[in-house]
Amino acid sequence: MRILGFSFCIIASLAATASAVCAPKISTKSTKFDVSGATGAAILQDLDRRGPKHGFMTRAIAQTRYTMNSEADWKHDGTNCVVTRPLVRLDITYIYPNLAGPVPPALRARWHGFMASVKKHEETHGRIARDMAVAAEAAIGQMKVKDGKSCGRFHAEMKRKVASIVAEYEQRQRSFDAVEHKDGGHIQSIIKKLTN
Repeated sequence: MRILGFSFCIIASLAATASAVCAPKISTKSTKFDVSGATGAAILQDLDRRGPKHGFMTRAIAQTRYTMNSEADWKHDGTNCVVTRPLVRLDITYIYPNLAGPVPPALRARWHGFMASVKKHEETHGRIARDMAVAAEAAIGQMKVKDGKSCGRFHAEMKRKVASIVAEYEQRQRSFDAVEHKDGGHIQSIIKKLTN
């Protein structure tokens, strides 16, 4: 499960510096929420009560939230508006359940296996988000638009380009979830292992 937010800004640069390629700035952090239960089924019920919100009425087992901010330094070279430095920042937060309280050793072992699979799923969402940030930074860094000194067309084109990249990678996120959450898919499989 993932949630995205993104913002966009362009910073004018009067310096006539050459175009610079930078890697996106990426930060990650994890937070936890406690769940408990004496059986796998009881833990699953507690996850349904305490998990991060997914839509209006449902909750997720875990969640990947990320925000991408896209900015750029630019200059007008007399004919074109040219990016001198792309600036993309991606902040990722993973939200995971933490099994609190004593549980039988066999259940604890199943929980560890369950969480290893949950983390792998969420980290795949994080990797797709990272790929999105890299693609956005590369696309912004190559921008050169014939425009007036106010660079209005350039600004509009940059917003359009970033929005298109976000839409493409959000579709990749949805496609990944569709495969993972389908009937008989990976998520059902790991839930069965926890509850059996």
